[in-house]
Amino acid sequence: MFTKLFNITRSFLRELYGKRDLILNLAVRDFRSSYFGSVLGIVWVFIEPCIYMFVMWFFFTKAVKFRPGVGYPYVVWLMTSMILWMFLSTAFATSVFTFKNYSYLLRRPNFNMSIMPVVSILSALIVHGVFFLLLIILLFASNIPMSIYWFQSFYYLFATCVLLLGLSWITASVSLFVRDMRNAVSVILQIGFWVSPIFWDLKTYPEEYRFLLKLNPATYLLEGYRKSFLYNEPFWADRTGGVYFWSFTLIVLAAGMITYKKLRPHFGDVI
Repeated sequence: MFTKLFNITRSFLRELYGKRDLILNLAVRDFRSSYFGSVLGIVWVFIEPCIYMFVMWFFFTKAVKFRPGVGYPYVVWLMTSMILWMFLSTAFATSVFTFKNYSYLLRRPNFNMSIMPVVSILSALIVHGVFFLLLIILLFASNIPMSIYWFQSFYYLFATCVLLLGLSWITASVSLFVRDMRNAVSVILQIGFWVSPIFWDLKTYPEEYRFLLKLNPATYLLEGYRKSFLYNEPFWADRTGGVYFWSFTLIVLAAGMITYKKLRPHFGDVI
């Protein structure tokens, strides 16, 4: 079993490397097409999240006087998790249409469609890269010194991408046969948003219910960004969280791989 899994992974990585130019070009085109024809164009990438963050900041800091903890400006504290959530939610939401948007590639019998979810992930990653730079600027502007733990954020970003790949194989495949998948993903994201430690510190939850939030794999990722940029905690300190997250992610990857393999022969019947 492990040998078969290793061979599949090696074949997939080889396919990614062999078609790296095509994947990058499609990701850039997908990114541009999202804002093609609008008056402000790419500016919308920044306007909507910034307005949303401002409203939330005003509500939690001015209306209800909420504070996440001592020593961190709320906007900085919020943005460290918000930018990763926006990347995760955007890539997950758009993954539903991945195979449908590139249905013309089905005409190539030898083309491996399983690499296409990487296009959606890379497209969302472009926007995340911009916000990542803005976060760095904000950290320096808030007099938060640079730490070696900042580089740890790439581990959590990689972990997010791996989880997204498994989820994308499932949603992109099933959505071709079940039209309700888009609505299901939307509901999952709404629930996930409020059960993730984005606006509240995980430590503020009652201890007896805190484990329920830790069942959400996004908790490990979002808290990981804060550990990297603010708390200066190494990722290996949370061994339990790491084991749970990667166990969950590997199960999702396996489920996604099986789902794709089972449904792939029937894609042409519904597209």
